[in-house]
Amino acid sequence: MSLRIAVTGASGLLGSRIVGEALLRGHEVTALDRAALDVTDADGTLRALEADGPSAVIHCAAYTAVDRAEAEPERARSVNVEGARNVARASAAVGAVMVYPSTDYVFDGCKRTPYLPDDRPHPLSVYGRTKLEGEHAVTDAGCDALVVRTSWLYGPGKGFVPGILRLAAGGGPLRVVDDQTGRLTWVGNAAPLVLELVERGERGAWHVTDGGECTRLELAREALRLRGDRTEVEAISTREFGAPAARPPYSVLDLTHTERALGRGMMDWGEALRRFMDEDLANASEG
Repeated sequence: MSLRIAVTGASGLLGSRIVGEALLRGHEVTALDRAALDVTDADGTLRALEADGPSAVIHCAAYTAVDRAEAEPERARSVNVEGARNVARASAAVGAVMVYPSTDYVFDGCKRTPYLPDDRPHPLSVYGRTKLEGEHAVTDAGCDALVVRTSWLYGPGKGFVPGILRLAAGGGPLRVVDDQTGRLTWVGNAAPLVLELVERGERGAWHVTDGGECTRLELAREALRLRGDRTEVEAISTREFGAPAARPPYSVLDLTHTERALGRGMMDWGEALRRFMDEDLANASEG
């Protein structure tokens, strides 16, 4: 069944991939990038959705600068909370389901087994708090809501993996934390999975990541190995790295609910990483 889908943040990492995947799946898509829609403008958001008349709104517009958010909490809140509330209220007004991508950073990492969708959140950072407040704003707005949490999201040019590859290309040894464990999420897997949940009519909170788990250090070394890069990688602690925003030491998201509903397991993060590398290299050679 073809859906009419509006995507906010349509030029971003997840938004752009969802637009492309939705078109491939035969849906009608309105791509709303920042120039087309400022989600912090409540009246403008309502007018845009009333004019488009979508059956689903996938709200990918977000403030995602985790460390900068510590110095810009109000700016992060205006987008991640007020913007989400505006989109949710507009979605309710036009009768559309709203999809809100969220993050593993809503958890504090004190648990040592994978986090279930209904586990009690306790974010450590401004970014995590604003995304959690955004979840609440959406579910309280009266629209049909689908909250999809991902973790360690990456894709062409954005995220931890491309960042490590850029640093290695600059030469010299790298220093990577070895006390943060999570689940990697390639946008090439996340986008179709989000759309599949929408097509199935799911609601509530869901976790969507690649399978398996790893530390940041293991991820960095595997990415460099796949690229044939022998740059030395030194293990350091989160404290030694000294990032402004606190990160959860263990943020593995439990996938049982998602895998049971879809009837299959998620692709292992190592296989997804290999596919990303192949796609990235192919795109680079075409360019």
